[in-house]
Amino acid sequence: MSFRGVKILFKNSASIVAITLALNLVISTDSLAQAVEGINREIPALITADEVIYDEGLGIVTASGNVEISQGDRTVLADSISYNMNSNVVTATGNISLLEPSGDIVFAEHVELTDNLKEGFIRDIRVLLTDRSRLAATTGQLTGSNTSVFTNGVFSPCELCKDDPSKAPIWQLKAKKITHNKESQTIKYDHAWMEIFGVPVIYTPYLAHPDPTVKRRSGFLLPSYGTSTQLGITLQIPYYWAIDESSELLFAPIATTKQGVVLAGEYEKKFNTGDLSIEASGTIADLDENNGNVKKDQFRGQIISEGRFDLDKTWRWGFNAEQASDDTYGRVYGFNTDSELETSAFVEGFRGRNYAKIDSYKFQSLRSNVDDSENPYVLPRAQYNFQSQPGITGATYRLDANAQALGRSEGRDSRRVSLIGGWDLPYTGSWGDQYKLTTQVQTDGYWVNSVNQSNDEVRKNGDTYSGVTGRVFPQMALEWRYPLASYRGSFTQTIEPIVQGVLAPNGSNPSEIPNDDSRDFEFYDASLFDLNRFAGTDRVDSGSRVSYGLKWTASTTSGNYADFLLGQSYRFNGENDLYEENSGLRDAASDIVGHIGIYTIDDFSALYRFRFDPDDLGSNRNEVELNVGPKALNLSLDYVFLKNDNIDGVTSDREEVEFGINSQLSKYWSLNSSYTRDIDAGSSREAGFGLIYHDECIIIDTQYSRTWFEDRELEPDNRITLELTFKHLGTIQPL
Repeated sequence: MSFRGVKILFKNSASIVAITLALNLVISTDSLAQAVEGINREIPALITADEVIYDEGLGIVTASGNVEISQGDRTVLADSISYNMNSNVVTATGNISLLEPSGDIVFAEHVELTDNLKEGFIRDIRVLLTDRSRLAATTGQLTGSNTSVFTNGVFSPCELCKDDPSKAPIWQLKAKKITHNKESQTIKYDHAWMEIFGVPVIYTPYLAHPDPTVKRRSGFLLPSYGTSTQLGITLQIPYYWAIDESSELLFAPIATTKQGVVLAGEYEKKFNTGDLSIEASGTIADLDENNGNVKKDQFRGQIISEGRFDLDKTWRWGFNAEQASDDTYGRVYGFNTDSELETSAFVEGFRGRNYAKIDSYKFQSLRSNVDDSENPYVLPRAQYNFQSQPGITGATYRLDANAQALGRSEGRDSRRVSLIGGWDLPYTGSWGDQYKLTTQVQTDGYWVNSVNQSNDEVRKNGDTYSGVTGRVFPQMALEWRYPLASYRGSFTQTIEPIVQGVLAPNGSNPSEIPNDDSRDFEFYDASLFDLNRFAGTDRVDSGSRVSYGLKWTASTTSGNYADFLLGQSYRFNGENDLYEENSGLRDAASDIVGHIGIYTIDDFSALYRFRFDPDDLGSNRNEVELNVGPKALNLSLDYVFLKNDNIDGVTSDREEVEFGINSQLSKYWSLNSSYTRDIDAGSSREAGFGLIYHDECIIIDTQYSRTWFEDRELEPDNRITLELTFKHLGTIQPL
């Protein structure tokens, strides 16, 4: 029986089930039984062909000539497909292709399935995956044990050359035999070569890795190599252990030629209510102390741990644990560059406009000439914050309460209870003038021991006070703004004069109250109109004053934006020794502060922040951030100048500049460079240069860095790094 130019709708097509299973061998991620279930025999199959012949005597159905079978989201094309109902053998030949619902496309020249579709043979198979990766083999064979075997296979994620598709890709992996065990979800290679531009460079007789369905599996990761002035030649071979579905461990010891072996690892655990992570490392090595004395065979190490856990929809708790054996360990071995480590624990809650928190913490300084016995520890600290909804008049009230106990191994300690209540009333006049009336009262009670009354040193030095003290500090402020706006087409600008008057008593910072949380003081444009320009609670911004400034903003509908602010503060009670000489607030008339900002204007952005002496307009602070140019050639500059800056107790000018050049040379090539110089010291700090190639299948990242600074064990260093990242295969990092 013969039909020509037919289109047939089959309610139950064994052919498409068979062919689909055969062509799905390479990319199938499930067992054969699951794959059969994935192709629903109840879905109608539409077959079109130039001719369909049914040999009733032989029991063979043959479709030939532009055969197309569609079932659901799958489509099969072939020159000829036949089905022997007696032997249960399905055969397809000539230009076979299968379009999968995932977008993968499989090509073959000959497919034959036998034994109730459990075993099969494929010739000249090629697979184009959805990410444009390619897999090809001379033959493919399916066995009843859920194993696919490919002979003379090759894999590459690289795009072929458009001008000459026969040219070898940037890299590809070839093997005499590739075995995919779907039950164990493992792909094995026998006698595999990695080729780069068609040249074999790496050979291994055996290679195995999880198939794409496996997200996590235990095993060794690619090693990294390096050189270091302190450590010599280093070798790190990480081992990844997937403990279970919610936890994992990365064990990554480092072998060095100068300092032995460093044991290092990372552990992570996912809980239903939170996360836990632990990073730890340790070794037995020499320790070079500040005085040049070298201690032999000392234990050196550190631990960095973090946990966050939800108790319910309102409350959560967590901790940070950071501790090192010595100041320079983390930087010498490349684990971290922090100048301070913090250990803390907390419980906090959020509900509506309420926030509450109880925590405790301690610090370990990694800076030179800092005595950790003088570092504070807080056990505990409690705080509560509330902000009301606006009332009928728009007024809001707020409450900030805190209590803490602060101690030290050596030096002063204190217990504090503080309550700050405030009320804010905004008002807009008929001419667009804006007002804000604020009243605030801060009440603090202290119980202190060994507080120096003549200086701010932590240890006893002169007359000290122990006992109970406190203060009540009221403030009232009225702020006026008058924004004047103009609109011209797509351009909008606003000029806004601002005046703020603050009434408050003088003093209010008795010498019996220690300063522990307000030592990091900085006066600049962002804090000009703050009620308390100190960072913490121990110090208050006492005295009546007036602050005034002028603000200008401009924007376009395309998203370009620029702004300007210039302002100053005047305190009516004259000079105040509470502020440092270089703070900008020591005199009655403060320094002039402000900034000029230009953002996202045709590949150009700039920010200039300044603080000038009001007497001679001399510069006390200058900061510049500049970014110019498109991706093809982008230039950046960061400059900072601080007059009489206090660094680790030493007062001197600080002036530093950093240059950067980044260029997208072409579609795949990019360049980056940077240079940092300490202008005040007249010395270079750091420099770097990098060249990167990045396409769809490989990343080659070459970096050179040079450091000039010295700090105890740390010495000037040159380093060249080369990082190769192969898509699907991982990263090789020779340092």
